[in-house]
Amino acid sequence: MKTANRFRTRAFTLIELLVVIAIIGILAGLLLPALSRSKEKGRQISCRNNLHELSVAFQLYYVDYGDLFPAPGSKTQYGPQPEDWIWWQQDREVKQSALARQIAGFTPKLFTCPADLDAQTLQNQGVLPDDPYRYSYSLTSYGLTPDNVNPGMSTIITKTRVVYPFKSTQIRNPSAKLMLVEEDRKTINDPRWVPVEASTRRFSKASYNLITARHSGKGDVTFADTHVEAVTPQFGQNPTNSMPTY
Repeated sequence: MKTANRFRTRAFTLIELLVVIAIIGILAGLLLPALSRSKEKGRQISCRNNLHELSVAFQLYYVDYGDLFPAPGSKTQYGPQPEDWIWWQQDREVKQSALARQIAGFTPKLFTCPADLDAQTLQNQGVLPDDPYRYSYSLTSYGLTPDNVNPGMSTIITKTRVVYPFKSTQIRNPSAKLMLVEEDRKTINDPRWVPVEASTRRFSKASYNLITARHSGKGDVTFADTHVEAVTPQFGQNPTNSMPTY
């Protein structure tokens, strides 16, 4: 009988089991936020890589087109043009975009931040009324001034095909000028980022666009010299950071 007792299995008591469960809960509580931060960091790195690759495509475009910027992809004011940097409308093939043709092995994912879940949802919904913009990035593009001067940073082509060119060599201090931005979902309706009114260099509540804050209060942006940073939405509201000839 003593020999049999020696091999008797000892079971956990209820208290011991509860203690183990509590420890597991504490460890999970410590690890999950770290895993979430790691996942977000990976998404932001991918977003920055997208923006850098697109900025290189802009440089290749300059070489092929006499230093000119492509058209901005305006939804209503100037309308779709063959020279649009991105063919984003649902009746156009995005792979034929002006920039897409400059990228070897192009994939439409380059136009989307992995953390932009709204854009990804729109991309999976087929034809939609009002044709919303289904991507994450937009190009700095001021409107024409009253005397028809194009402040940049895109070549403006009107619906009647009048061209107002803008060249990369017109940019003053390109390392400090916003070119591509992750635009806020509250304002993004096309791939054209209009931060302030060109004629006054002041904000118009009806028209100004915002930079997103999806990456811990900041959005990723590419400057005209192709370097990428994360900046606050307030950074985009200062015209000295975006007016190409300012």
